[in-house]
Amino acid sequence: MTIVSISVPEDLLTRFDEVSKAKGFRTRSDSVREAMRSAVDEDEWEGSEGDNQVVITMVYDEMGPRGELSVLQHRYDEIQMMLHLHLEKGQCMEVFIARGSNAVLREILGKIRNVKGVRSIRFISTSGPSL
Repeated sequence: MTIVSISVPEDLLTRFDEVSKAKGFRTRSDSVREAMRSAVDEDEWEGSEGDNQVVITMVYDEMGPRGELSVLQHRYDEIQMMLHLHLEKGQCMEVFIARGSNAVLREILGKIRNVKGVRSIRFISTSGPSL
């Protein structure tokens, strides 16, 4: 293992520690390693070929882009399932589960990123080696 030192604002570190503890990480190092793995996995997925499955979650304002997201579901056969959830007042979450070529899955993700009103996007893919 290599020891790494970084500088971060105190409020960010405090919040990071709170989130890490709430998620059950034993140490700050465990939490940082997981964040690093996520960044590496995302980069590897974006550059890889082949077929995969992804789960894409989006958070948006209730009066937001639901119609545009529904159009994507009908345009891409790769989107196998779409789930709509009501979060806090005025907030919604949409979950897409898709399977297909990485090129098309990246295209779908890019289109979602361009939908106005989507506040947050996260995804999980099955590709890439575990570190």
